Amino acid sequence: MVDLFTILMNLLNPQTIAAIIAAALYGLFIGSMPGLTATMAVALLVPFAFWMDPLPALAMIITMDALVIYSGDIPAAIIRIPGTPASAAYVQEMYEATKRGRAEVALGTGLVCSALGGIIGTIVLVLGGPMLAEFAMNFSSAEFFWLTVFGLSTAVIAAKGKSITKSALALLLGLLLSTIGVDPMYQFPRFTFGSPYLLAGINFIPAMIGLFGISEILRQVSTYIELGKFEIKIPVEELSATRMFKKLLEP
Repeated sequence: MVDLFTILMNLLNPQTIAAIIAAALYGLFIGSMPGLTATMAVALLVPFAFWMDPLPALAMIITMDALVIYSGDIPAAIIRIPGTPASAAYVQEMYEATKRGRAEVALGTGLVCSALGGIIGTIVLVLGGPMLAEFAMNFSSAEFFWLTVFGLSTAVIAAKGKSITKSALALLLGLLLSTIGVDPMYQFPRFTFGSPYLLAGINFIPAMIGLFGISEILRQVSTYIELGKFEIKIPVEELSATRMFKKLLEP
């Protein structure tokens, strides 16, 4: 507890606070731009953090990573294009809420859940990390296989109603795309069709942008051509933190 209190006091240092604010703004921008990832943001930030003291540098990277993951919800809610892969799971729900004039609720819910998830996850990791690591060391290939099957099955079962079939087909398509590239065990090219550009496989970010971004652009263009205007107009200028939390507190 003494070490924890000392760390909390060091976080109140003006240099650390300034680094956290700068990293938050940087992460907010990167996450709001579809196609820019947290990995790329960290790679750009490391040269600056390398010359700083350890505590401000770590605070910058952690803050930036947290803001990148959350701010991916902003383009997901407004233009139905997730800014980060984490936002792809609920992009449709956020966009539908925005179409109904409840953008504050969608973004506010994402903010609150992101903050609570980070806090709870940190507490669980601090308290149970050593035990979980020791337990995971006993895993063999069989346990990893069934853990993977469980995760993929959960992704399909999470879908509601008739969309389970679509989720299963999407899962199979994702598994098919993941096989493109060089076999990790035998180093043999699979489904590359002789193209050297496919030897590294299909990256998740371009695939996500192609799935959500291109389809949404085509849909908006089609709507514009047919109706002479876009389908919805979102009052972005009315979005604010105060309105967001007021909407969350409404029954």
